[in-house]
Amino acid sequence: MKKKANAKLSAEERRLEAEIERGEWTSVSGLELRKLRTEMVDAARAQSKEARVNLRLNHDDVEKIRQKAKQEGIPYQTLIGSVLHKYATDQLLDEKALELVVRKLGKKAVG
Repeated sequence: MKKKANAKLSAEERRLEAEIERGEWTSVSGLELRKLRTEMVDAARAQSKEARVNLRLNHDDVEKIRQKAKQEGIPYQTLIGSVLHKYATDQLLDEKALELVVRKLGKKAVG
């Protein structure tokens, strides 16, 4: 990527530029983009607060959730709300169970 000699970038812009140069950003297909938008709309709907819930959670779990939320670029409470919404609406998938099903289906298709 060509850099402008006189461009003054903010710290955030420099960070993003470095990430792009390291190949940490990739383009997404239209289908992936629509899926992301749908997930964002679902998360926004889940944010309409009609009830307040107080939870006591394991400190280590909260730290892991905070780390995951930071990776996703969202507040950790939003992530918790999104996960609970997906669970309540039967949209939460167990990736390990899903992988097992896919493997079994793959074996049936081959054999």
